[in-house]
Amino acid sequence: MPFVAEVFTPKAPIKAAKFVAEVLACNPKQAQSYIDRGRLTTLSGQRLKKAQILNEPVRLLFFKPTACPEFAPIFTTPYFALYHKPKNLYSHPKNYTTHSLYESIYANNPHARLIHRLDYETSGLILASQAKAHEKPLRELFSSRRVQKTYYASVVGDLHKYAKGAFSVLLPILEPSSIRGDLGVRSKIDPQGKFSATTIEIQSYDSKTDQTHLKVTPLTGRTHQIRLHLSALGYPLVGEPLYIDDSHARAYLDAKKADFLGAFGRYKTELALEAVGLNFSLYGLHYHLRLN
Repeated sequence: MPFVAEVFTPKAPIKAAKFVAEVLACNPKQAQSYIDRGRLTTLSGQRLKKAQILNEPVRLLFFKPTACPEFAPIFTTPYFALYHKPKNLYSHPKNYTTHSLYESIYANNPHARLIHRLDYETSGLILASQAKAHEKPLRELFSSRRVQKTYYASVVGDLHKYAKGAFSVLLPILEPSSIRGDLGVRSKIDPQGKFSATTIEIQSYDSKTDQTHLKVTPLTGRTHQIRLHLSALGYPLVGEPLYIDDSHARAYLDAKKADFLGAFGRYKTELALEAVGLNFSLYGLHYHLRLN
């Protein structure tokens, strides 16, 4: 599990912040962050403050990753490593019981950091920095939209009825942080939302399955952008659990909450969306990364 709670006993009276820094071998800022988030408590559960003097056993909740061999990088450079995230796995730890890709990456390289993320339901390519010195330049590539992302997707229905060849969807998106309610994890099309653009190229249509296969390039990076834009056209992704009718979306979210409590594998989805390409330039070199 990514987070564990363990009991530690100070050998001599010591300030809480210094104690956490020593136990976790981290810097004072990181130690303070643990304390500010209430992760250092007495055995009875009372939160402790950074300046408190500790001389009795305390409980500390901290990130303790476990390596998973199947998450070895598929391509490495001195600056970054490329990984493939499977479907139904978080990029980062969501809470104290869920597993994540970052957990495995961190276990193998404590200096590594995920540079971007993919939805829980989405599979595909994801970058991690190899050292702190390269984290900021890599993040700036994504924040300044200097990374071209390519996805393969399959939607329900014949999209040829809507358009031929390649076309763009320009619909403003209001992201989850601005939405309240039990379905607040969903983004939505809204005039008050941010400018959002997605280029879609029709690849083929399978009449037997009634599915259209697409190549998709998001020009902006809103939460669930591809999924929402396709659903807004009336062509949801195959296996889409959120951007469908409200009752089914609620059932899916309830099942995910049950998984958080330990009912793993009880309700999984196979969303037909995979990140297959990343193109960018870094330190004078151009990278064209593709998933075969």
